[in-house]
Amino acid sequence: MGRGDRLVLRRNDFMVCAVRGRLFIGNWWRSYSLYAPIVWLAVCLAAAQTAPAKRFEFSLLDYLTRLRYSSGQHADSRLFFVGIDDTTQTKFGRWPFARVFHGELLGFLSAIQPAAVTWDILFSEEDGINDEAFIQGIGMLGAPVILAASTTASQSEHSVRGVNFGLTQPLTRVEGGNAVPDHESALIPVEALRKVCFFGFADSVPALDGVRRKVPLVLKIGDHFYPSLPLQSLMQFWKLQPQQLRIVLGDAIYLESPQVTRRIPINREGEFWINYRYEEDGFLNGSYANLHDELGRKYRNEPVGSLPDLNGKLLVVTLTSTGSSEIGPSPLNERSLVPLVFMNVLDNILRQDYLRIGNAWIIWIGWLLAAYATVRIFEHLDFPRAAAVLSAVVVATLAAMYFLFIKGNLWLPLGVPVLGFVALQLGSGGRRLLQEQQAKRKIRNAFSSYLAPAVLEQVMKNPDEVKRGGVRKPVTILFSDIRGFTTWSESAEEKVFIAQLNEYFTEMVACVNRHGGTLHKFIGDAIMAVWGDAISTGLENDARLALRAALDMRVALAQLNQKWQAENLSTHKIGIGLEHGEVLVGNVGAPQRMEFTVLGDAVNVASRIEGLTKYWHVDIAVGEKARALAGDQFLCRTLGHFRLVGKQAATAVCGLIRELQPGESIPDIVRVYEDAFSAYVAGDFKRALVGFEQYLEMEPADHCASHYSEICREQLSRPSPEPWDAVHVSRAK
Repeated sequence: MGRGDRLVLRRNDFMVCAVRGRLFIGNWWRSYSLYAPIVWLAVCLAAAQTAPAKRFEFSLLDYLTRLRYSSGQHADSRLFFVGIDDTTQTKFGRWPFARVFHGELLGFLSAIQPAAVTWDILFSEEDGINDEAFIQGIGMLGAPVILAASTTASQSEHSVRGVNFGLTQPLTRVEGGNAVPDHESALIPVEALRKVCFFGFADSVPALDGVRRKVPLVLKIGDHFYPSLPLQSLMQFWKLQPQQLRIVLGDAIYLESPQVTRRIPINREGEFWINYRYEEDGFLNGSYANLHDELGRKYRNEPVGSLPDLNGKLLVVTLTSTGSSEIGPSPLNERSLVPLVFMNVLDNILRQDYLRIGNAWIIWIGWLLAAYATVRIFEHLDFPRAAAVLSAVVVATLAAMYFLFIKGNLWLPLGVPVLGFVALQLGSGGRRLLQEQQAKRKIRNAFSSYLAPAVLEQVMKNPDEVKRGGVRKPVTILFSDIRGFTTWSESAEEKVFIAQLNEYFTEMVACVNRHGGTLHKFIGDAIMAVWGDAISTGLENDARLALRAALDMRVALAQLNQKWQAENLSTHKIGIGLEHGEVLVGNVGAPQRMEFTVLGDAVNVASRIEGLTKYWHVDIAVGEKARALAGDQFLCRTLGHFRLVGKQAATAVCGLIRELQPGESIPDIVRVYEDAFSAYVAGDFKRALVGFEQYLEMEPADHCASHYSEICREQLSRPSPEPWDAVHVSRAK
């Protein structure tokens, strides 16, 4: 193939990158939507077992509990909290004071007849004669007395195998007890008290953050199961025998008696989740010392001041004094009395106000289904919409979590699932963003060689402006061509020819870029550029930018010719044609080779207008549509009306002279020419001839005026028999 052949120099354009990039992104995205939910599910399940994750879930539960808490609420009125407070120790001495006072209190209570009295206190050491007084008071009371025991006390524990537990009997109807921890030793009340009192285990192990959120209701001591302090207290309150309790570990404790039925939910370890509602002020309560004194007066038939109604109630006596009471954090208070743990448990069971825990399997299966459903949806959303939808989903989930907790006592541990869901979507968004950034880099690399920097930035911001498959857009098209290219290419030295051609292309492309155009292709020596295809700044402005680029190319070529002449190189002329029209903008080609281009009649028209420049001896020719859009700020003169190849209607074409300065009027010489041409079109050849000759006096070498003068003379001497239309039939393709 000779150098004179018009070789098509095509760029590695956008679609070579974008089509393959999109295929890669699409394949990857489909794969991500398949495997990512499973992977994130595994990650979340593993993370949920870690201490930080558990603390996070518990902190959400505590927060919900605080939101629900109201200081004006009151616990079940059947409960009464008796505090051995600072006043009590002032009156009876430092703790532990003599148990004779406990006996007195119980004796005085016999006049009131409470249903049961629970001592949330360990009486594991003998107190001699004071124990006898205590036992005497228990006998006088006539109601069950329940004392505390413990398997968690660190000192003084001893084996309980073979030890007589007195009144306290084991629970016999226990199903599925393999998960309950075994205890071989415990701290229990002294033998004398065991004979007249029941006892229950006051175990409550704090979580990692120190908060007690669940307590065991059933404990395994040796070979038998025994009730906790709250459960034993309620058994005596309702006068239940051990055989009237059916314990199904992992399900519930069923109380089955004529006077009461209950289903108390427990886990496999026999633990009960506490539904915290109250601090000390939420319970009916009184001071041990005050109650002792008032009950003593009543017992002795003396005037009584203020005595609460204790008849039929369950009294709980515990330490609340400074330095003696056990303090720890609760969901409601950083410094809460630990005995309030059992008070809340008692209230929960009395009122059947249980905290229900969402099934983990249901939560995670629902999470997986939601993950698969949404990851498909999110792939079709842009980032702002995806962020908005993700935020809405998270807010809706947390709102549902709050509503179910407040209204239904249902705690759904959704902290880790929500974080996992967000991570899943952020992961997909991050991967998608990464892939889009890579695709944008490919776009930038492909477009940067033929797109103006400002336009390129717009394409980066709005990549959908350049779509595969094509869209119809109104654009302004520029074609340029070097005159005598074939002769030049065949006569010039090869290295010089290539260097000079590259220098020419460099300057011409710079002109296109400077004015916001898109360089579409090099066809041999020809350049095709378009305004409004990738990014449009408005039809009128697109046309103006195209005309300015053409004028800039004229100046750039003049400067190149000066340089080449100084270097003893050949100088050259170009022809530029411009027209506006609607075209199909898109990516055309085979999957292996795609090209971003424009297709349509306007492309052919612009090319043929460029072809007119050679025959009419002008360097820039502009079609009527582009001329009209550009406006009157450009100085032009009409070249003629042409019936281009393949067109039936004539096209008005003008020659672009320059851009007018603001406020500048059309020069007289151009007015003379335009008046003469108007007369020529109207068939007034005499007037037209006068005008063209007047113009030639000012521009003797003008081809257009000379050509039209000859036609006018011919028409005046030998008028054409055909109707006059002033249209030239173009043969150039």
